[in-house]
Amino acid sequence: MQLAYFANLRDITGLSKQTWNLNGGTIGKLIGELCGTYGTQFKHWVLKDDGSLGELCIILVNGHDIRELNGLATQLHPEDEISFFPPVAGG
Repeated sequence: MQLAYFANLRDITGLSKQTWNLNGGTIGKLIGELCGTYGTQFKHWVLKDDGSLGELCIILVNGHDIRELNGLATQLHPEDEISFFPPVAGG
């Protein structure tokens, strides 16, 4: 699957895009693996302290917000495109 990171998350990962191999599973499993790879800074942006979905990051699977799908239980497939970005305020 293809992952894309924007703004602060790009700074944390040091990447704008990457390919990730996930052997079946959910966005929650993927986030767990990413938190293990990129540490507490990444986790701060995507999860709350209790492990539930945080509010500091918008996560899209194939252009759809996971909050409108099945949240952390959203099933992933090898061809999926996942984007991680913090909300952006403008003026």
